[in-house]
Amino acid sequence: MKLFLEPDSVALIGASGKLMRPGHHLFQNLQICFGDKFYPVNPRADRIDGKLCYKSILEVPEKVDVAVVFIPARQVPRALEECAKKQIRRVIIESAGFSETGPEGRALQERCLSLAREAGMRLWGPNCMGAINVHQQKVLSFMNPLLWRGRFVPGSVSLVVQSGMLSAGFLTHMLTRTPFGLSKVCSVGNKADVDEVDLLEYFLGDRETGVIAMYVESMKRGRRFFDLTRSTEKPVVVLKGGRSNFGAQAALSHTAAMAQDDRVLDAAFRQARVIRVHGMSELLDVARSLALSGLPRQAEARVAVLTFSGGGGVVTSDDIADLDIGLASLEPRTLSALRTVFPDWMEPANPVDLYPAFEKNGHTETFRKTLEAVMEDPGVDAVYAHLFIPPIDLPMFDYDHMARMTRTHRKPIVVWLLGDAARTPAITRELESRGIPVAEDMGRGARMLAAVARGR
Repeated sequence: MKLFLEPDSVALIGASGKLMRPGHHLFQNLQICFGDKFYPVNPRADRIDGKLCYKSILEVPEKVDVAVVFIPARQVPRALEECAKKQIRRVIIESAGFSETGPEGRALQERCLSLAREAGMRLWGPNCMGAINVHQQKVLSFMNPLLWRGRFVPGSVSLVVQSGMLSAGFLTHMLTRTPFGLSKVCSVGNKADVDEVDLLEYFLGDRETGVIAMYVESMKRGRRFFDLTRSTEKPVVVLKGGRSNFGAQAALSHTAAMAQDDRVLDAAFRQARVIRVHGMSELLDVARSLALSGLPRQAEARVAVLTFSGGGGVVTSDDIADLDIGLASLEPRTLSALRTVFPDWMEPANPVDLYPAFEKNGHTETFRKTLEAVMEDPGVDAVYAHLFIPPIDLPMFDYDHMARMTRTHRKPIVVWLLGDAARTPAITRELESRGIPVAEDMGRGARMLAAVARGR
């Protein structure tokens, strides 16, 4: 896997000069990332964008670490035979038209796998978008370069997606919103050979990967997968597609993934401390939160909720109950500290409704003292803060103080922002740059908190 994700030289079998076509995007990406160590192959082109092309992979004069194949499926076996002669041992097949298309495509995929095994070659794909190494700026994918150049933020989340365009969608979503720190992005498609287990083994030893997030439609080596997840402290977050009958049929036509008993998988996820999620946004939310927080998972998750609305506290209490975590019982000392900022007529409780205290003392001092009180409470393991953002720039919350509190007490804070949409992105960046995850929705914030605090 290291050679797939950290190659020094790459060839592209199927290089294209047709503008705005996937083959040309691949050509552009590999030219940008590998320069003189990139070797395009096209029997009908002498040059593409001024770059010398080779008629065959056998004509390439230098050693090639990885060959990327993007030609019609029926031509792939011959390309693999030539790669074997060239002694290329890592091949990424990004072409579609294999097992996902039915019996004929399945036979073609099996032939490719047989050729690879005879040659001691590892195959990635087919029917995928390849691999991206953000730290090394190596993009072995037909993702449009306009979507990633100048936008990658190196980080600790590595993503495995059993889909091509979905991985591009993930990246576009992440790169055009709050910066999302990524390490590796892997689209594995039909998983003829390389699968999530191979990549999980690599990520567990990869110092640049701290959180592993996966979208998979099948698990062929479930026991090995769960043995690995049990062996590590790195969080593993999984979205399993095809858990319903309708989803299973869709997965079969997408990547030829066979259905598995979802109840068995769910029990195995729990035993192996895998964090299971049930939606795309949730997968990204939880992975980002775990990477930002960087705090160890705790035995318990007793939550203090700081809100500007009594109704918000009620709804969040229900969300917390659904997630099998609980509201903290505040100690008498904590309640006494809260009384110093609350009006005389109001008795503090958890959830902590701050609006009356805001009216009495202002936002900044009230929130600072309240956060200190609940963070110092030994019965509080995590804090969920609801922050209202008005349409004018007022000094309402001390973000540096919030960051100090979470570092000092080793307790996570997750924030839900509600209010002016124009100001929310900037405040999100302020908080997340300080390691405090921000949710776009109240319920999603509770889910993020559960993952950060308990790893559930």
